[in-house]
Amino acid sequence: ELHRPYIDAVEITCPECGKPMHRVPEVIDCWYDSGSMPFAQWHYPFENQDVFEQRFPADFISEAIDQTRGWFYTLMAIGTAIFDRSPFENCIVMGHVQDEDGKKMSKHLGNVVDPWSVLDKQGADAVRWYFYTASAPWLPCRFSDKAVSEGQRKFMATLQNTVAFFVLYANIDHFDPKEHDLQNVKLTLMDRWILSRLNQLVKKVDDDLTAYRIPEPANAISAFVEELSNWYVRRGRERFWGKGMDDTKEAAFVTLYTVLVTLSKVIAPFVPFMSEDIYQNLVRSVDADAPESVHLCRFPVAEEERIDERLNEQMEALLNVVSLGRACRNAANLKVRQPLSTLYVKGTAFDKDLVELAADELNVKQVIFTDDARA
Repeated sequence: ELHRPYIDAVEITCPECGKPMHRVPEVIDCWYDSGSMPFAQWHYPFENQDVFEQRFPADFISEAIDQTRGWFYTLMAIGTAIFDRSPFENCIVMGHVQDEDGKKMSKHLGNVVDPWSVLDKQGADAVRWYFYTASAPWLPCRFSDKAVSEGQRKFMATLQNTVAFFVLYANIDHFDPKEHDLQNVKLTLMDRWILSRLNQLVKKVDDDLTAYRIPEPANAISAFVEELSNWYVRRGRERFWGKGMDDTKEAAFVTLYTVLVTLSKVIAPFVPFMSEDIYQNLVRSVDADAPESVHLCRFPVAEEERIDERLNEQMEALLNVVSLGRACRNAANLKVRQPLSTLYVKGTAFDKDLVELAADELNVKQVIFTDDARA
């Protein structure tokens, strides 16, 4: 223990004169000490000049909002006074965590949440994911177990179930990803769409993280997982059920495998434990030569040639039509299993394959696009 009063009892013999040495009684101002960190840690300018010049200024720092008048200020004041420049390039200020009613947590109010109990109950990844998606980092965040569980259910459980679906049928069919190549399979419309969305996601997450945007990529990942599970997999699950390995089944396996492996790398900075579990299950289990950990892999690079903006836009519009169609059925108390003759859609017509997809999903015989909403 190097703090007072314990350090006061420590004596060191001087190697030159042999007399006892004690700590100096003065204590340097701690804020000056912390603000000097960028150069003091390297004993600059007395040594390590090259190391310091390579690492100054810092790319990124982060602390809570109370450091605005503390560390952030002393770093800036000392850095500009000595070097005439900011000692950091980017800074994210963290808002304080409040209770679920928006009150400051305090022992007096009895509303303090024990972080270890939350971690034991829901896991570190779930807590991390909640903070990514709850609000912008610099805003106060209302914390509750229910909110953490909701994010865990909507994102983490959905992705885990999708991985489990793939593993189940891959094991049944003895699917070996090393024996199949995405470049050599006959992709369906849905395959091309989900690969387009995947690469669109990779590009967005990379751009957002480079710009130190946090909630935006997390929410984009969550939306993608929802589309992957409740649209791509649900609409194509029968492709995994057939006997043998025909072209459409092979394309389904290869596409879903590609998406899940790439996704494990995309989510690695956000949910490191879950991403590692997916990677070990899907990659290391079949390829001993692959990097030992997902965190030793390079971050994915978007394949621009696979991004089909027109297909993405049409599928997004189709999903909106399907959502509205289900709502209309619910309002009229008409279950999907009851066929209807016609679905009228105000707007520009989709491509034929997408129209057929909408008709099948909503169980209607035909889809008519019109400019008149009263039709």
